[in-house]
Amino acid sequence: MEEIKITSLEKIFQDSRGETFHVFNDRSGNFMLSYRKAGTSSGRHYHTGKSSNKNPEILYILSGEVIMRWRKLEDKETLEMKMKAPARVEIPVMLWHELWAVTDCSFWEMNSLEDVQNDSIRVEPA
Repeated sequence: MEEIKITSLEKIFQDSRGETFHVFNDRSGNFMLSYRKAGTSSGRHYHTGKSSNKNPEILYILSGEVIMRWRKLEDKETLEMKMKAPARVEIPVMLWHELWAVTDCSFWEMNSLEDVQNDSIRVEPA
């Protein structure tokens, strides 16, 4: 089954002030920074690839703990993975997905609101 790719970020520095991580980005334009309250969900859709910034969709979990759920459109089984920030998530096209906030969280989507509006097909699970 095609899966969501989750990558830990490389820690490049740490001291008494906190931690610093390396983040690679080859995209440009307007992106979205989102904050979600614990117990809420985002997504519940898939992308066709009409927007290059949704092929694949890339987001960075910046704070908190989330559960990513996904499945192929023709499958009934939904897979899931729990993760804590910081993490990079890469979601292929034609894969239904949902982000569930276990705690209050924030994430940075490497796409614009226009990308979402032009290339998101919402599907509520049965």
